[in-house]
Amino acid sequence: MGLIKSIEKFKPQAGCRFATYAYWWIRQTVRKAIFQHSRTIRLPENVYGLLNKVMEAKRSYVQEGNYRPSKEQIAKRVGITVDKLEKLMVTTRTPLSMQQPVWMDQETTFQEITADTGIEIPDVSVTKQLMRQHVRNLLGILSPKERRIIRLRFGIEDGEQKSLSEIGDIFGLSKERVRQLENRALYKLKQCLSSHGLDAYGDLLV
Repeated sequence: MGLIKSIEKFKPQAGCRFATYAYWWIRQTVRKAIFQHSRTIRLPENVYGLLNKVMEAKRSYVQEGNYRPSKEQIAKRVGITVDKLEKLMVTTRTPLSMQQPVWMDQETTFQEITADTGIEIPDVSVTKQLMRQHVRNLLGILSPKERRIIRLRFGIEDGEQKSLSEIGDIFGLSKERVRQLENRALYKLKQCLSSHGLDAYGDLLV
């Protein structure tokens, strides 16, 4: 589960607040669960393995305090080229032609690895609805300003993360003031998770 893994892997000496690290890990875990259960195409294990390495690289940067690592940084840490990283993201996000090769240097097409239609697909719409409700409930403990800052900072609504400076421009606040509000909000979220345990996320996290 996302929160358990964040506790196991968190390193206080790295200088990253646990609330920030845990919240990021939970959000990524929920997204991963939806991604895995919403695909109609079964990708090769080596592709999933590489994707996991990319996610691990992102998590390591977050723990080091870099919440928005560049493609170049991620590719270097994983040990692949930026071009291959971009192809990986396209492959795992975009429904491509069934006749298109999984990789440019392979002959295997998506049609050859299509999931068996006899396998029951989980009800993804219900899962997404539950996820949105859990996120709304969690953020409901925050003030309107804190809630919006967290939504903007982590790209919860549209997937586009904003910098402290960008959020400051929206609210007419300094970068440091936005950081203070963000830290306060994340502390509240940590307290909420601590008091409620994992029950609120048990149905969504893997």
